[in-house]
Amino acid sequence: MSVRVGMVGLGRMGAAMAARLIERGHQVSGWNRTASRAEAIAGLTVKASPAETVAGADIVIVMLLDEEAARPVYHGDAGLLAADLKDTVILDMSTLKPRDMLANAEAVRAVGGAFVACPVGGTVGPARSGKLLGLVGGEPAAVERALPVLNDLCDRIERFAEPEAASAMKLAINLPLLAAFQALGESILMTRDYGIAPDRVVSIIGQSPGGAPAIGLRREAILSEIGGKPASMVGFSLDAVEKDLRLIDEVGGEAGFDLPLAESVRGQVHDAVREGWGERDLAALAAFNLRA
Repeated sequence: MSVRVGMVGLGRMGAAMAARLIERGHQVSGWNRTASRAEAIAGLTVKASPAETVAGADIVIVMLLDEEAARPVYHGDAGLLAADLKDTVILDMSTLKPRDMLANAEAVRAVGGAFVACPVGGTVGPARSGKLLGLVGGEPAAVERALPVLNDLCDRIERFAEPEAASAMKLAINLPLLAAFQALGESILMTRDYGIAPDRVVSIIGQSPGGAPAIGLRREAILSEIGGKPASMVGFSLDAVEKDLRLIDEVGGEAGFDLPLAESVRGQVHDAVREGWGERDLAALAAFNLRA
């Protein structure tokens, strides 16, 4: 089923999603703050603003880095809320704090639009091949309208009653993932004086009960980073990792509880970003403790 899709935010993930949807036969238009990124996507009709992207679209996907990027996209003079949303589903796939996702949902609904949150598990590769984990929150009727697009982007969908619950679940799945890469780096550090090569450590841990599946998927990238060569493909940059850990930490603080694991990993990622590793892939976190 072909759907008219608008894309707002065409960074690494947004561009991969757009290419996937075009390949699947959808009519895709889009806007990005840096226009050249939109212009580089074959088959995409470039729009001049978020509001213009709404025109003629059945579903508008929002895929932005953080709440700072989202604010003008929703509330700017040519933002989404300046458009007529009555026949449009806003499908926000950004990773945001629950309260920020809820605020976006309420703002869209207040002007007659439908809203679905669907932050996703997975990086650029799964986005391009339609193998994301979709964490969907919203009114059932709005979710049903979004399914033709969601089914082409996700091979697994978990539903939640509210957008903010979907956001909370996205942050929840990221915490053990990010901790696993930090733990892998410490494991390699702990074993290197005993003649155990890093590739063997990665292989054994990746196939052990304590190994996150992402370790196996990123094996080559991890070993490249450990060898001192940045991974050839960046699916989840350390800049974005640091942002997600900030959100996780803030969610805990706002609710009145501590998340010591998140705080510890956040400190390590902050150090890596400060040393110029921000544009490197998550795989680099496993190598950061091993740097010369």
